[in-house]
Amino acid sequence: MNQNNMQYDDYDDDYYDSQEKNNQKENKGCASTLLYLIIILLISSILSLTAIFVANDVFALVKDDKDIILEVPENTKLSKLSGELDKKDIVNYGLVFKIFLLVTDKDGDVLAGSYQLSPSMDYAQIARSLRNTDNQDTVTVTIPEGYTIAQIKETFVEKGVCSAEALDEALNNYPFKHEFLQDKLPPSQNWLEGYLFPDTYTFYKNGDAVKDVVNKMLNNFDNRFDENIISGAQELGISIDEAVTIASLIEREAKVAEEFAMISGVIHNRLNSSKFPYLEIDASLLYGLGRTSGELTKTDLETDTPYNTYLHEGLPPTPICNPGYNALYAATHPDKHDYYFYVAMPDGSHLFASTNSKHEQNKEKAKEAFAEAQNS
Repeated sequence: MNQNNMQYDDYDDDYYDSQEKNNQKENKGCASTLLYLIIILLISSILSLTAIFVANDVFALVKDDKDIILEVPENTKLSKLSGELDKKDIVNYGLVFKIFLLVTDKDGDVLAGSYQLSPSMDYAQIARSLRNTDNQDTVTVTIPEGYTIAQIKETFVEKGVCSAEALDEALNNYPFKHEFLQDKLPPSQNWLEGYLFPDTYTFYKNGDAVKDVVNKMLNNFDNRFDENIISGAQELGISIDEAVTIASLIEREAKVAEEFAMISGVIHNRLNSSKFPYLEIDASLLYGLGRTSGELTKTDLETDTPYNTYLHEGLPPTPICNPGYNALYAATHPDKHDYYFYVAMPDGSHLFASTNSKHEQNKEKAKEAFAEAQNS
């Protein structure tokens, strides 16, 4: 009996030893699998990030828009300049640029001289600039503050930058990757209104890819929407799109630089008031009617569009033009006052009022001033 018990005990110990070893093997196997998965995920993440950075460099999706002069010596091949382009931060990956030239068959001789380039140019544009500068005409285009997308498009077509069809395709369908646009994706008609920064630009006549033309303006907006504006918006508790929309209203309403922050204060006062829930801004109403100027009739005032701020409370659904820096700054740094009304005078300045009765008096003054200016 004891002997049998001993044999049974030995067998039992061997069985549990075997089970423990199997469990250890299973644990090691699980740990190995987990480690393998972690390594795969890390490698995938690194490759994904690398692909994003490289794509940003190749297509210049979000890069600085600054002018850099590149000096090219005699008898230089374009591929030989990849290292110099990298050193001057025109491109971030000289080797990738060289591979791009090889794959796209864009390598060739470059004439000696000085070339003005920018990190905001994509690889194809850089190659074209270095090889064809003497063979392509450039055009300088000035986009004033307050221009709408429709006006910008008309200007580009008139200047020979691109065709209306190609511009419509880029403006309405291309999914630009800028961070400030991510909440507005997917692209739709006029989704970039407010973000095409007004400035003076130089393009190749019918030479630049249209998305690069638009991208250059978006990069400029990204650079100019600086920390002062961002922090101002955060303090006011408004989003980027709300800040740009308010700035577009200020840009179209204000004519005197000193009044930008004053008009901004009126807009913010109304947005924060239950007593005056309607902005009643003529420029927004005109935008909804497809116009930028002109007298408003009773019919206009009663026309129900999303931009009729006499009928709809709060901000219009989108910016109504492309504002400049001063309007963006004023939108995020409004003057603090108790005005809720303003009326335009003939010289472009405004009379401000806190009450409706005072506003009616100001309207009479403005009416008399316009009549006098018309008769003089």
